[in-house]
Amino acid sequence: MWQALAWICTLAALTCDAAPDVAIIQAAYERAGTSGSTLHDKGLRVLSAKCHDHGTNAFLCEVTFISTSDQAQQLYLDIVAVTRTEDGWVLTSGLCRR
Repeated sequence: MWQALAWICTLAALTCDAAPDVAIIQAAYERAGTSGSTLHDKGLRVLSAKCHDHGTNAFLCEVTFISTSDQAQQLYLDIVAVTRTEDGWVLTSGLCRR
């Protein structure tokens, strides 16, 4: 599958090795919540992310987030690790993956 995706990216002159963004990290976090972790906050919203390449298909990202259940809407910071797999992006460390 990745070979076909790489071919399409090359053909379309797209950058498919781009770092994950806020939407990707938010989706990976929500997907991680399906495992039933008691640490998962369904109201967590990632506001910003700055990602750094950590190797093939793996990134470390500095994220700022809030919990919508917090009336004060306090900002929180964390470092998360996300990895691109054949099934999409996976949150491997940080946020609810402690």
